[in-house]
Amino acid sequence: MGGEVAQPGGSLMTPPDVPPVSVAMCDLSGMSWQAPSLAREFTTQRLACWGLDDAVDDARMIVSELTTNAVRHGGDGPLTVSLTAHAILPALLLSVTDRGRPGGPLRALHPDEDAETGRGLAMVEALAALWSWTHTGRTTTVWAVLPLSPLPADTRTA
Repeated sequence: MGGEVAQPGGSLMTPPDVPPVSVAMCDLSGMSWQAPSLAREFTTQRLACWGLDDAVDDARMIVSELTTNAVRHGGDGPLTVSLTAHAILPALLLSVTDRGRPGGPLRALHPDEDAETGRGLAMVEALAALWSWTHTGRTTTVWAVLPLSPLPADTRTA
């Protein structure tokens, strides 16, 4: 993933573009409301394979929120979860791509205390070092960078 993208709030950011150590993708197209649960399970299994158990809880939360938003707001069509562990940073790039809409993800500025929705991107922002989105005409990708302790030496592309 590379190139400039609009950061929530208006400025441009570039997602990390360094050689990955490990990359995994999961196509959840057509899974609808099962997609967040499947995305959490995929994240747990993949990070365990990579020896990144310490990152599982935060990564699951981020992937779950991004996938839930994709299901709610992205409509029918492609839905892909991508996990990329970078050795140099060290960090985990989590992204969810859906059919999306131009203008990026919607964010509740001040969700009601009793509201059951509207806090997802605030949680992503609290857990991630940075996050943003890009729209390519047909799809929208929302991504977040989760810092990691140094990656295990035996981590390989899977």
